[in-house]
Amino acid sequence: MPDSFAAPIATLERLVAFDTISSNSNAALIDWAAERLEAVGAKVLVQHAPEPGKANLFATIGPQDVPGLMLSGHSDVVPVAGQNWSSDPFALTRRGDDLFGRGSADMKGFIACVLDSAPRFAAARLKMPLHVALSYNEETNMHGMRQLAAHFAAAPVKPAACLIGEPTSMQVVVANKGAAGYWIRVRGHSVHSSLRDDGVSAVEVAAEIVSFTNALQRELREAARHDGFEFPHTSVHCGRIQGGTAHNITAKDCEILFEIRALPGQHAGEILARVRQYCDSLLPAMKRISPDCDITIEEIFDTPALDERGNTYLAQAIMPLCGHFTPGRVSFGTEAGILQQIGVPTVVCGPGRIAVAHQPDEYVEIEQLQQCMRFLSVLADQLEQGLALGG
Repeated sequence: MPDSFAAPIATLERLVAFDTISSNSNAALIDWAAERLEAVGAKVLVQHAPEPGKANLFATIGPQDVPGLMLSGHSDVVPVAGQNWSSDPFALTRRGDDLFGRGSADMKGFIACVLDSAPRFAAARLKMPLHVALSYNEETNMHGMRQLAAHFAAAPVKPAACLIGEPTSMQVVVANKGAAGYWIRVRGHSVHSSLRDDGVSAVEVAAEIVSFTNALQRELREAARHDGFEFPHTSVHCGRIQGGTAHNITAKDCEILFEIRALPGQHAGEILARVRQYCDSLLPAMKRISPDCDITIEEIFDTPALDERGNTYLAQAIMPLCGHFTPGRVSFGTEAGILQQIGVPTVVCGPGRIAVAHQPDEYVEIEQLQQCMRFLSVLADQLEQGLALGG
């Protein structure tokens, strides 16, 4: 793939070739990145997960005894099953000035830029160290960053600040919504449909719950608002529902995959309490027919929002280096709120567009990677001089 920008593209090509769908191991990618960073003199920690085949990476370039700026990215990608790709999703394909492949935008393009900039940081006389973090399972439960955050919280020196390279078209994002996901499981009572009043249809009860969440969403649109967001309200969403076995049997079981995306300053638990209360109101009528009937809610993940009140000075330091002077706010979730909870100010900024992430024929523009490389070069200059990140 000849190009005057060949090195970062080649690195991205290698990264895309690692099939790091969240259900798979990411260990081969982590080991490869660790070798790249160790080769330039970085001190590298590979943090193995309780889950077999999963690992985080944390590396430091420069002084080891003072807090530094961390560049962070997740190594996992979303599945490609059922998507209609024009080319192999795990073989980077160039068409014009765009690079197609799973994770090219979200977020292996950023990781490629960081790895290719590592020699520049290693050659600099850094007054403030540069940290590199790669996490696992961001696309599912964010356990990787939670494990890293626990390590930082207990360490004698933790990062002074963090930039997460999610695709934002290289605009500095200072706030994002939280993301929480739950299984709502309904247990009904199965009978022949001609005797339906002697049974409880789990599908019909689940439909009532979905109808309630739709009404709750309408209420949330008119409640607390944050006009800096494209969608300036907390949102709820039922992404999947399945249950039942046949048209003539009342469904014994049905489950709903439910999510909450809460504005900064709100917590998913407040919204979930409303849903629990409604589910509880349905139970007495169900149990009068059969005591085995039930509704349970299981948390899958709950990731806090990123609140801009915790990163004002960091954003002011980073924005001039990116050439964007207006901070952004996004509705998608990131790992930033986890770091903010342990006292690490965090912003989000990286190459590519979130609109193409998770989609078939995901791509990143070469121009976006070039912008990111220029930013990292300027950042190296600033870290030599002692970049001021705090107020």
